[in-house]
Amino acid sequence: MWFSYHQYRQIRSGNYSESFKCDTNCPMRYKCNEYGCNGYPYSAFSIQGPTGATGATGDPGPQGIQGATGDPGPQGIQGATGATGDPGPQGIRGATGATGDPGPQGIQGATGTTGDPGPQGIQGATGATGDPGPQGIQGATGATGNPGPQGIRGATGATGDPGPQGIRGATGATGDPGPQGIRGATGATGDPGPQGIRGVTGTTGDPGLQGIRGVTGATGSTGLQGNTGATGPTGPSGSGLMEVFLSTDQSVGNHDFLGTGNSSASFIRSSIVIPENAIIKSLTLNIRDHALSAGQTASAQIYISTNCGFTAPVATGIIATITGPNASTSPNCCATATANFLVNRCTLLSVEVTTTGGAFSNGVSATILFNTI
Repeated sequence: MWFSYHQYRQIRSGNYSESFKCDTNCPMRYKCNEYGCNGYPYSAFSIQGPTGATGATGDPGPQGIQGATGDPGPQGIQGATGATGDPGPQGIRGATGATGDPGPQGIQGATGTTGDPGPQGIQGATGATGDPGPQGIQGATGATGNPGPQGIRGATGATGDPGPQGIRGATGATGDPGPQGIRGATGATGDPGPQGIRGVTGTTGDPGLQGIRGVTGATGSTGLQGNTGATGPTGPSGSGLMEVFLSTDQSVGNHDFLGTGNSSASFIRSSIVIPENAIIKSLTLNIRDHALSAGQTASAQIYISTNCGFTAPVATGIIATITGPNASTSPNCCATATANFLVNRCTLLSVEVTTTGGAFSNGVSATILFNTI
């Protein structure tokens, strides 16, 4: 049995499968007939018979079994956002939900700006005084002190010889005469008496009143200036006063030398320099609140060096001594020794402190007075 190409297409599409019950998947060039899918080939271009009339459409076959769900298609492009609807009415407030667990710690916020300073706190009570620290390293030499006060003015020099007499000025013009004094009134004339004997000459009458003084004449021009006399010799220079202060707040031991703010057993480390020739006039020592029992002593003596300290310093014998007791009930902390000791410029000087009453825990002070020459 031969089929046309059109019939073959119908067979392939299943229109003839009920009639021949053959596999609709017969490969091309195989024919399907009442015997099934025969394995001999045919060609779509084989000789065809005339096309028969189209048969009536068969009834629809039963619903096939639903195929498996296909994979989801790709995500469609998001549509444009619709216009925002009008807000709905306020809903009734729901009941407060239970408090959730605390969230994790948030990231630390940026540091806020510094607030304005708070008011000054009340000053705390002063702490107790600590024990004295160890001996510090000697500080740098202090700056040279200010110049001492002006020395006493020297005596006035002798007066020079007087200069020659200046030329006399011209005589001033004579002043105008004063006005005539007022004349007294004339007495009434008496009747003439008889001619008498000539009488004795009468006494001279009193002088008339002094006339008003005339205006003073103009002052004459000043005479020429006389030559200046020679200047007298300058008087001797007065002596100047100079003070040196040696003091420390450090503990000072027996035979320590006192400097400016320090003390040590070394004369060199505690010495100062004399800036000009002078005479030492006095030494004053003050041991502050260092207690001395009756009979105990504290002394200070000036030592000098004239060879830059290469040899041991020399004692001057100028010693100020305090003899105990020295206590809060009987203060006795100061003594002065007077002197008249010459020292030259560039001499090194210090004061040695000695005591029989133990170290001076709060330090000591000494002042030396000089007269410069």
